[in-house]
Amino acid sequence: MNSSLLSQKTKKDLWYKEPWLLLVVGGPLIVVCASIFTGALAWHGSDKVVAEDYYKQGLMINKDLLRDAKARELQLSASISLDLAANRLKMSVLANKELPDTVQVSLASSGGRTSSVSEVIRRLPMKQIRPGEYEGDMNAASNFSLASVKLLHVKVETTEWRLTGDWFDPEQRLAHLTAAK
Repeated sequence: MNSSLLSQKTKKDLWYKEPWLLLVVGGPLIVVCASIFTGALAWHGSDKVVAEDYYKQGLMINKDLLRDAKARELQLSASISLDLAANRLKMSVLANKELPDTVQVSLASSGGRTSSVSEVIRRLPMKQIRPGEYEGDMNAASNFSLASVKLLHVKVETTEWRLTGDWFDPEQRLAHLTAAK
């Protein structure tokens, strides 16, 4: 009986037609291909996670907190309006201390759907025309257009204090800023 088993020709399949080869090599091969694809995708589409000046930004957080605390101490509040006819920005500031002759207003707006720029920031110096009343020329903000802007982030600041807030629909409404809590 044993001799009949040995005398039969054994059927040999080619190595690449062996089903066990697909099971042993196929799974890891798919994983390797997927990881190469994911790596290439991450390499070409990566965002900068850390800003180049991260250390300076970290130090500025403490200064910003101190300036916010100073604004609370001075009980600062401001109202900002836009005079479209004269293309001027007007601001009224209330405080329990004398105010500086000039302040800087930063207006940040989104670039819109068609623009590739995510945020546009314009800085506008404002001069005191009467005690607590400031005025700035919008032409100094270098081609800043409010035609399609519905929301501005406003920051009024000096070296000692700052006020921040959002200004919804600047062509129609006033912005009211108070010291951050």
